[in-house]
Amino acid sequence: MSSWADARFQGFADFLLRRWAAARTPPPPKPSPLEEPPVSADLLDLLRWLGVALIGAGETTNRVQTMLDELAHSYGAEGVHFFVLPTGVFVRIQDAKGASVDIMSASVDTLRLDQIAALYRLLDRVKRELPPPVEVTKALQRIFESEPRNPVLLIMLGQVVLTLGLGLMLNPVKHALVGYCVLGVLVGVLVWLAQKIPLLSLALPVTAATLVSWVAFRFPDELSGGHPSQLLIPAIATMLPGAMLTNGTIELATGSMVAGASRLIYGMNVLLLLSFGLLIGLQGLGKHPVPESSGVDRLGWWAPFLGVLLIGIGHSWRASAPRKSLGWLLIVLYVTYATQALGNHFSGQVLGAFLGGLIAVPAAYLVQRRRNAPPSQVAFLPAFWMLVPGGIGLTGVSDLIAQSNPNGLHVIVSALLTVLSIALGVLVGSGLVGEQRPRISTILGSLLPAERRVPADPFEPKHS
Repeated sequence: MSSWADARFQGFADFLLRRWAAARTPPPPKPSPLEEPPVSADLLDLLRWLGVALIGAGETTNRVQTMLDELAHSYGAEGVHFFVLPTGVFVRIQDAKGASVDIMSASVDTLRLDQIAALYRLLDRVKRELPPPVEVTKALQRIFESEPRNPVLLIMLGQVVLTLGLGLMLNPVKHALVGYCVLGVLVGVLVWLAQKIPLLSLALPVTAATLVSWVAFRFPDELSGGHPSQLLIPAIATMLPGAMLTNGTIELATGSMVAGASRLIYGMNVLLLLSFGLLIGLQGLGKHPVPESSGVDRLGWWAPFLGVLLIGIGHSWRASAPRKSLGWLLIVLYVTYATQALGNHFSGQVLGAFLGGLIAVPAAYLVQRRRNAPPSQVAFLPAFWMLVPGGIGLTGVSDLIAQSNPNGLHVIVSALLTVLSIALGVLVGSGLVGEQRPRISTILGSLLPAERRVPADPFEPKHS
C-alpha cells in the first residue's frame, strides 16, 4: 500500500515540477517584421531598364548616369549609385547593413527613331506624373519589343535612298548614280538577312565590304563609268562607326575612360573589319589598277543639297522615323550641312566638323519646342550620323594594310581629328542649350597628357 502511495505522490510531484518549469520558460519571441529595402524592387527594375534604353538611344554614359540620378531622386530613392558602360548598367544600393549591386546588359545597337521618340515621350510623362515604377517598366519593355512601323520593303528602299543621298553629298558624279542604287540594294538585302541569320550578323561588316568591293570593281564601266573606287564609301557608310567613335571621344574627354576607350576600340575594330572585307573583295579580282575619279562628270552645285534631302528621306524610312517628323529632320540636316560646308570652305574639314556638331544640338532643341515636333534626340541623330561618314578613315586603313602607304597614316590622323572636332562641337552645342555638360576648359584640359510598332501612348496595354 505504501509503495502505491509513494508512486502516486512521485507522479504528482513530477506533474507540479513540469507545470512550474513551463511557467518559468519565457514565450518564444515574435518574428520581427521584414524591413523594407532602401529601394523597392520595382524601382530598381525601372532604373536598370531605363539605363539600357538610354544607351540604345545614343546617349553618352555620363548623360545616362545623370538622368538615372535625377529619376531616382524624383522617386525619393536614396543611397543609389550608378556605373554605366556602353554594354551594361550597374546599380549599387547602399544602406546601414551594407551594399548590393545589380546589373543589366545592353546591346551596342541603336534603337530605331520611333523607339527613341516613344522613350523620350515616356520620360516626359514620368517627370510630370511619377507613375508607379512597374507601369513605366512595362512601357519600356513594350518599346523594346515593338515592331518597325515601316514594312520591310520600305526599309530596304530607305537604305537605297540613303546610299544615293550619301553619294550625292560625298561624291556627286553622274556615272556613279546607278552604282549607288545597285550597291544600296545589295547592302539592304544583307542587313535584312543578318537579322534572320545570327552567323551573318557577326560577319556583316566583312561580308558587306567584300561583296561591295567585288561588285564595284567587277563591273566598273556599268556602275561607275570606269571609276569604281568612288562607289565604296557611300555604299557602306551606314556601317561606319561614326557615332561610336564620336561618343567615345566625348566620354574620354569627360573622364569616362573605361566607356570611352571601349567605344573607340569597338569603332576601330569595325573599321578594320570593313577594310579587311574591301581587301578580300579586291584580291579576289586579282591585280588591277585602281583609277581615281577625274571629276569631269560631276553634277552641279545642287547635287549635295539634293543628297541631304535623300539622306533625310532614307533615314526616315530605314529607321522608321515617327510620323510627321520628316520635315523637322530635314530642317536640322540642312542647317547642319550648311554650317559644315561653310566651315569647310573658309578653313577646312576640321573647322567644318566642329561647326556642324556645334549647330546640330541647338537646332534639334529649337525644333523640339515646336508643336508636333519629335524629341531633340530624334532630330539630332540623323544629322549626327551625316557628320561622320568616316570614308576618309576607312580608305586610310585600307592603304596602310594593302600598300603600306605612308599617306594612309596622315589620312587616319585627319579622320580622328575630324571625329574629335565633332565631339567638341557637340559638347559646346549642348552647353549652349543648357544641358549638363562639363566646361570647355575641363574638356581641353583632359585632352592634355597627365603626369517592333510603337503604341501612341506607351502606357496603353499591348493588344494581341
